[in-house]
Amino acid sequence: MNHSVYSIIRDRILYLEYEPGQILNEKILAQEFEISRTPVRDVLNRLEWDRLVRIIPRTGSMVTEIEFSNIMNVFQVRFELADMEGRLAAEQFTPKHISTLERLRHDCDALLDNKDRKTLSGIDRAFRNVILEAAGNPVLAEVSDRLYAQTFRLWYFVMDKGGWNEEVLAVKGELEGLLKIISNGTALELGKERKAWLVKHLERLRDKFLRL
Repeated sequence: MNHSVYSIIRDRILYLEYEPGQILNEKILAQEFEISRTPVRDVLNRLEWDRLVRIIPRTGSMVTEIEFSNIMNVFQVRFELADMEGRLAAEQFTPKHISTLERLRHDCDALLDNKDRKTLSGIDRAFRNVILEAAGNPVLAEVSDRLYAQTFRLWYFVMDKGGWNEEVLAVKGELEGLLKIISNGTALELGKERKAWLVKHLERLRDKFLRL
């Protein structure tokens, strides 16, 4: 599979540059990336496995809709994974990991009253990557990333609706809570902290989504 093309198309879907319900045409994509249709088809098949597109015979590949009921089901699994990620990572954080988390916490301040969805979501993704790297389990990282992608579009869609600073402070607060437990807490506490913040994240998304 062409991983570069996969990453570009996946990001376009996640950042809503390709809208839910939009049809992606193999021929047009092949022309854009100057490759044959076979590797494009491989990428779209992988994105279907990721549940980000749905292949419709004789039509093309449709970007999947944002379905709140399905996202709720995905979050139920993510809650338990977040607990596991925290517990596995707790004993393996290095000074480099901690330095990165502190930098990300500082980066949040620049976003207060400054709506930049891509930058805030980039901080959140970098934050998750630090935890998954420290956890050191590639299978967990793969599953976690796939499920994160399935819920990401809802967050990106509602992120700047209503209170923007609420979103920034939520990310910063999670970073601060994690750093505090890394210094003084246990693996069990870190797992519970990760899960608790993710529950709060879903509650905030649900409230914003229902107000739209």
